[in-house]
Amino acid sequence: MKIIREIEVLENNISSLINFFNEIKNFEKIFAEDVASFEVLNENTFRIKIGSFPNISLVHKRTTRDSFSLKSRSANFDFEILINLSEINMTTTKCQIIFNGNFSTMIEMMAKKPLENFLNNITGNIEGLELSN
Repeated sequence: MKIIREIEVLENNISSLINFFNEIKNFEKIFAEDVASFEVLNENTFRIKIGSFPNISLVHKRTTRDSFSLKSRSANFDFEILINLSEINMTTTKCQIIFNGNFSTMIEMMAKKPLENFLNNITGNIEGLELSN
């Protein structure tokens, strides 16, 4: 299952967004509305509880200069969230969020709508970020 969300214009420069996404604890801010619990396990891993889903551990890594990955550590709920940033100009940035899940057909049918809502909320929270440029 693949779900893509685009933010055409973020009123933050790319450097401030890269700094934000480099810090694992900042993901709590963009997951805030959907997450019942958020726990940092180490400098690259955190655990979240989303709605009725079981606890999910995610490994955070920077994949390129302006791209970040959150990879599930669960074999039963195998997915990755990619966040790609691209500079528009000195004060604005474009953001793409890609959810790639490897689920059975049954799990995909049950999880698709909640995951779409989750990604919509993440997108809205990223759009609302007020970072110092």
